[in-house]
Amino acid sequence: MNRLTTHRPESLHCGRHVSERFARVFGDDADRAHRCQACDSMPRLSRSSAAGKRDPTHIDPEDKPARQHNARTRATGGVVS
Repeated sequence: MNRLTTHRPESLHCGRHVSERFARVFGDDADRAHRCQACDSMPRLSRSSAAGKRDPTHIDPEDKPARQHNARTRATGGVVS
């Protein structure tokens, strides 16, 4: 990625900003983050969902939105302001 551009990487799922490092480490081969911490859990992100792959070992928040509900996120995956 050219550092002179003003492109801000974002989650392809929810559109929220992610850091370039997050996209590079957890994203796909093109450094695109398909999901972020606002729309998925870290166990799923670190295993596959940030790279756009399904993780059969963990429940997808899209399938059971209430599983993502906690003090930091809403059931829809949005960050609490």
